[in-house]
Amino acid sequence: MARPLKAIIDLEAIKTNYQFSKKLHPTCKALAVVKSDAYGHGAVDVATYLDDDVDAFAVAAIEEALQLREADVTSPILLLEGVFEQNEWPLCEELGFWCVIENTTQLDGLLNAQSKIEKVFVKLDTGMHRLGLNSLQVEHVVDTLKASGLVEEVVLMTHFSCADDLSSLETIKQLTLFEEANRTVDHLTTSVANSAAIMKWSVPEGGWIRPGIMLYGISPFVGVTGTQLGLKPAMQLVSKVISVRDVNIGDTVGYSQQYTAEHPHQIATVAVGYGDGYPRSSENGTPVALSGDTAELAGRVSMDMITVKLSNQASSERPHQERKIQLGEEVELWGEQVPVEEVAYRSGTIGYELVTRMTQRPMREYKTTKEQS
Repeated sequence: MARPLKAIIDLEAIKTNYQFSKKLHPTCKALAVVKSDAYGHGAVDVATYLDDDVDAFAVAAIEEALQLREADVTSPILLLEGVFEQNEWPLCEELGFWCVIENTTQLDGLLNAQSKIEKVFVKLDTGMHRLGLNSLQVEHVVDTLKASGLVEEVVLMTHFSCADDLSSLETIKQLTLFEEANRTVDHLTTSVANSAAIMKWSVPEGGWIRPGIMLYGISPFVGVTGTQLGLKPAMQLVSKVISVRDVNIGDTVGYSQQYTAEHPHQIATVAVGYGDGYPRSSENGTPVALSGDTAELAGRVSMDMITVKLSNQASSERPHQERKIQLGEEVELWGEQVPVEEVAYRSGTIGYELVTRMTQRPMREYKTTKEQS
C-alpha cells in the first residue's frame, strides 16, 4: 500500500485555459509558460499534451528546454532568461530554441557563436528592474541583431511588475515607456502580457502573450479565485484520513499546543505535511474538504501529517449534531472544492508557490476532463 497523497492533474483543463487566454486576445499568439516543471504540474506531461495546440512554449532556461526536446516535444521553445553559457548557443540553433537577450553579454555571445536563431526576444526593462536593457541599449541590440544575419525575427518584450494590482498606475507607465521604445526600433512585434495583463489590461495586439499561472487555473489577483475568472483548476491535491480520535473541551492538538478544543469533537489525522510541500504556515481554520464536507485545519502542520476537524462539528449547543469521520475518507487539500488561492491566503503566500512546491513531491496522476464525461 502506498501513502495516499497524490496530485491529480487535469491536462484538458490546462488546454482549456490556454485556449481561453487566446480568446481574450484573438490577434495574438500565445507562449504557454511551463517553467519550474510547469508550475509543479509536470512539464513533460503538460507539454506533450499541448504540443499540437500551442504556438510555442516558454521555459526559464535551457535545461528545461532540453528535457522537453528529449520527450519529443516539437513546438518552438523560448528561453525566458536567455543563454547563460557560450556553448548553449549552438544547441539553440540545433534544437530550434528561441532566446531572450536581456544584456549585452548575451548579444556578444551570439555574435561570437555565429549561431542562427529563428526568433530573439529583446527584453526592455521598463520598471521591473530585474532583467532587461535600457532604451538606448535596446536600440543598439536590435540594430545589431538585424544587421547580423543570424536572426530571422526580433521581438521586443518587457515584463510588468504590478499587473496584478489593478489600482496601480505602474502598468500604464511601463506600457508608455515600452511603446516609446518600440517606436524608436521601427515597431517590432511585441510581447508584454503575463497572465494578469492578459486578463485585465489593454495590451498591444498582434504579438505574443505569455499565459503562465492562468494555464493552471489559478488567479494572479488577490481576493479572486481562478474559477471566478472563468479558469478551470488543473491540480487537485488529495490524501486520506489515517487516524481519528475524540477530543474534549480544553484538549490541545499538535506541536506547541496550537489548537485547543472549545467543545467535544473529532480530530482526523491526514497524510500530508510540510515535507510534501503543504505550507507549515497554514493557520487553524485553513479550509480542506473531507469527503465533500467543509473541514478545516486544527493544529500545527507537521512534517508529514496534518490534523483537521469538520467545520460543522457539534458544539455545546448542539452536542449530537455531528457525523462520524471514518478512516480512509478522502481529503482534498485544494482543487475543485477548495480553491488553492484560499489555502495560500490562510498560509501567507500565493497560489503560484503552493502548486510549484508540488514539483517531484506527491505522486502525480494525470487525467483529462473529457475522460470524465
